[in-house]
Amino acid sequence: MARTRQALKCSGHRTNGDPCKAYAINGGTVCTAHGGSAPQVKAAAALNVAARKAEGLLAGIIDFDPVTDPIGELQRVAGRAVRLVEVLEPVVADLKRIRYTAQAEQVDGRVVVYERALDRAGKILTDLARLNLDERIARRDEAQARVVGEIVRGALADIGAPPELLEAIRPALAARFRLAEAGKPQPSRLPLALALTAEREG
Repeated sequence: MARTRQALKCSGHRTNGDPCKAYAINGGTVCTAHGGSAPQVKAAAALNVAARKAEGLLAGIIDFDPVTDPIGELQRVAGRAVRLVEVLEPVVADLKRIRYTAQAEQVDGRVVVYERALDRAGKILTDLARLNLDERIARRDEAQARVVGEIVRGALADIGAPPELLEAIRPALAARFRLAEAGKPQPSRLPLALALTAEREG
């Protein structure tokens, strides 16, 4: 199989100062004479090639499912980004040096990959912080609690429950939702005073 060559000239320079006229290795910015044969440069170039292939695949996707939970999806992406940083950290920590010289000084490709992962993880986490997730989740839970409460009250009314029971169920439900939000166990029976307090706070 013929080797693929990208139409990108090497960014290195000859000993007389003139730009190098050779082609850079596929996915890289230098030719083999200017560091392109180094394992670190090859690794970074391979990553760039893989990224370009992935972008090409994504560009051709026309059949996809819409994102109905953007916050949840962003949280999952953040988790993957942070995990990638965690995987790369020991790799970078084991390096004897982060720079090497092959005609021209180059940064180890693994350091470059780590820095990119760190930057992307930081950006995603910053975006998450700007969403005020705690407040949004609290509002969502409150809305769900109101819906469940109305469903229970409606079901009781359907079976002919007396009005006083319908009124009593509201504070009891509020108290139990508070316990659930706090991660506390649900007792078999709540004291009436606690239920009324929860109703006033809600």
